[in-house]
Amino acid sequence: MKSKSKYIILVIVITVVSAWFLLKPNYSYYKTEIIRGKDLQVVIYVQNNFSHFGFSSQNGHKLAYIELQDLNGNTLAKQSSLNRCEVQIEEINPFVENNKLYFTKLSYINLLDYSYYCF
Repeated sequence: MKSKSKYIILVIVITVVSAWFLLKPNYSYYKTEIIRGKDLQVVIYVQNNFSHFGFSSQNGHKLAYIELQDLNGNTLAKQSSLNRCEVQIEEINPFVENNKLYFTKLSYINLLDYSYYCF
């Protein structure tokens, strides 16, 4: 009886892990925007396994996330893959105000400690 339950648990774990790898979002490089006056650049990654139905192009509705780098390409702020601040690509408009790099109207990266605040 015990060995039967071990096999059932093993099959469940394998199924969950396989489903996670098959269904997790896949992102690729989209573009880089230079933040003038701060020697920073925002690297934008867009979800490329996004599917939609319809006749018109809906590229602006794809999910994206950003990474903050200096101009040499050194990463200053990077989100974890488990806790990612995803926004629609059309919402991204980076600008600096009061030591905060806003990448949407409300979401920003604090330039003092490079932490993300997503709203």
